[in-house]
Amino acid sequence: MTKEEWKKLLLSSVEKFNLYRKEHLEESPIFSLANLFRADLSGANLSGANLSGANLFRANLSRANLSGANLSGADLVEAALFGANLSGANLSGANLSGADLSGADLSGANLSRTDLVETDFSSTDLSRANLSGADLGGASLTGAKLRRANLWGAKGLAQGFLEEYIRELKKSLGLEEVPHKS
Repeated sequence: MTKEEWKKLLLSSVEKFNLYRKEHLEESPIFSLANLFRADLSGANLSGANLSGANLFRANLSRANLSGANLSGADLVEAALFGANLSGANLSGANLSGADLSGADLSGANLSRTDLVETDFSSTDLSRANLSGADLGGASLTGAKLRRANLWGAKGLAQGFLEEYIRELKKSLGLEEVPHKS
């Protein structure tokens, strides 16, 4: 199937697209550089899809399956990705500023050199995610799981976030602080 045929099927109906994917497991969707501006792709099965450089500005990808997808260099500014599965996805160099990733699964995802300014990661699983060189200025990480996440060279980390990260790291290493009795 050509890139244009994939796009036409996806935009016609997420349900039809998901059914086609289920029946044709050997095919991987190609959407590289596709314009999916403000598209409603909620619940779409885009696992393993190539969305590199795609325009997904303000797209609705809530509860979508993007596990193992290639979203490198994609424009996901203000996209709705709450509850989405992005485990193992490649988002390197993507722009996710202002995106809602609350409750999403980004375990093992590559977010290196991404723009994550003002992104909502509330209750998001970022365990084993690579956030090296990412800009997290103003991002909300309340309740986010950061076990074994790589934050080397990440920018914009607030003091409260760093304290939470250190607490979680100590807990994962079995170095939890014991309260002192006075």
